[in-house]
Amino acid sequence: MSENLWSPGDSQSLLKASLTGLSLSFPLSLVLFTYERAVIPIYASIPTKLYLPHFTLLALAIPHLSPFIYLRKLSQWKWYIAGLALALAPNATYWVAIWTARWKDPYLGPAILHAVVLVPLVSAVAKCVISHIAVPKFTHSVMNIITSFASYPIASYIANMLERQSRLFDVSNSQILLVLSAFTVSYGIVQTDFVQPQAVKPSSKPTKGQKKRSSSSALLSISPIWKKLSALACFNLFFFLSFYPILHSPVLPDPLKVPLALPKPTAEGVRIQILSSVQSTTGLIVVGEAMTPPKKDLDAYEKAGTIHSVRYLRAAHSLLGGVWFGPRAMSLTENDKPLKDSIGVVLGDSIYGTFVLQEAARLVNSTHKAPENALIIGLGTGIAATALHRHNLNISIVEIDPAVYNAARKFFGLPNLDPGNVFLEDARGWAARKHADFHKTGNESILYDIVIHDCFSGGGVPQQLFSMEFLEDLKSVIHPEGVIVVNFAGYVISEPSRLILRTLERTVGGKCKAFFDSMTSLTEEQLRDDFLNIVFFCSLSSEPLTFRPAYMQDLLGSPLRRQMLGTLHSREIDLSLLREGDEQDKANGLPDVITDRSNPLGKMQEQKAHRHWELMRDVLPNVIWETY
Repeated sequence: MSENLWSPGDSQSLLKASLTGLSLSFPLSLVLFTYERAVIPIYASIPTKLYLPHFTLLALAIPHLSPFIYLRKLSQWKWYIAGLALALAPNATYWVAIWTARWKDPYLGPAILHAVVLVPLVSAVAKCVISHIAVPKFTHSVMNIITSFASYPIASYIANMLERQSRLFDVSNSQILLVLSAFTVSYGIVQTDFVQPQAVKPSSKPTKGQKKRSSSSALLSISPIWKKLSALACFNLFFFLSFYPILHSPVLPDPLKVPLALPKPTAEGVRIQILSSVQSTTGLIVVGEAMTPPKKDLDAYEKAGTIHSVRYLRAAHSLLGGVWFGPRAMSLTENDKPLKDSIGVVLGDSIYGTFVLQEAARLVNSTHKAPENALIIGLGTGIAATALHRHNLNISIVEIDPAVYNAARKFFGLPNLDPGNVFLEDARGWAARKHADFHKTGNESILYDIVIHDCFSGGGVPQQLFSMEFLEDLKSVIHPEGVIVVNFAGYVISEPSRLILRTLERTVGGKCKAFFDSMTSLTEEQLRDDFLNIVFFCSLSSEPLTFRPAYMQDLLGSPLRRQMLGTLHSREIDLSLLREGDEQDKANGLPDVITDRSNPLGKMQEQKAHRHWELMRDVLPNVIWETY
């Protein structure tokens, strides 16, 4: 009978390997958490995460693969190598990210970044934690790699939990990585053997002079423990007092205490000022300005098409909106009362026409009730909310990120609303709660005449806010004569647009129209190929959906409102163009409507997210995306 290849000792070794892989999860989670948080403001979420698992698993495998396992001489320095990699990571991540992002390739750029920065960093950290366990030959390499791979899903889960910890919003990526670097090097110092072996000479009687010198050396010698303590103290003092400020990433501190302007304009002449930067629920929320040039240079800026006099709101790499100010804050007449921010800066029109287009809900005249109450889901800069408030509607807001609400209040002129009308929470939970309250006896909830649903961010939408279940919950707070407005950014003639249209028609009863926000008329080919904002209007009324003309009082002194609302009918999308693809969708196995159980919207948006990233890079100069 052949000899048994497995023994109790092998089982213990496998258990030790598993525990070692598990112990890798925590340092790996910190690396992934800080790395993603640093890269997403430059590459957005979907391009950043597309290849991230592949490169992370490659990095975890590298310490186990030949010829790396034969580099034994480096093993004694592994703690110092990992400490160096962690110390260099903040600057390396930022500079390599902006360098590759300038190629304007959302596939190649992140891949190169991961290969240059993430792989060496994760490999160095993994090398410190993992160990090569003596297991049976046929499982040796495989078992070590599997235990390392097993740490990745655990680390990803922990990293996702860390993203939601508000206590970490005020802790920068540089602080986390540099403290981790100092800890790693300090642990390496503790592990270093400070005892110098003495050479043994052939036996011979020492002279009196040799005895005397030996006695003096013994008195002056320092014990290994004191050598380690001295080395630890010297390293940490030197690191935190000298290198710590230098190794910080060049990104601005968040939260930013005071506005900060770049010392000089870019080569194109763009002058940037950051008014606010804060880490929050949906990522890094930044309010910035392309500043107004000196009056003598204004004509030259206009002729060159250089961006200026615009204030914008970013959530990571998503542009939530913006307004013109200074010489670009225009009005229709001198008597028009301008909108101002919290310190009195005059603000002009929105940089996006889609927010003004949403206000056309006020122009619906096929319902039998004048609008009184309006609900905004997804605030952005608050363009639509502010306009409806100026038209004396009672406004309620549901916004998941408090930092977005604060930015809209301070920098974009959002009026002070009743605290009972501001809900800083996830819209899905809010709508479910309102639906439950609706069925309680004696409940007198507000029914909204206008609901504006605009939750696009980062190249995509939260797919759970487009399902029938959510819309049914939302429908419970809409007046029977009310109108729901849904903004969707993408391609007009596409599977996602058709899915959303069918879902809305099924939920509200089929009285829907759609409009695009382009400043010019579009051909069918452009509707198929151009990335646009599509605004769906659906009425719960039994009457066909119609709109009255926009009058002067509807425009609030805004040239953009005159442009968008005055030409509303020319912007209407022929919905038969969308419905032509319904049969093809069925043939492709797509669901008829979006439900919680069958929701392909998220996967459909991955390709679109890359196109949106490219579009944003073409629309705005690099300096706006690189300064935060």
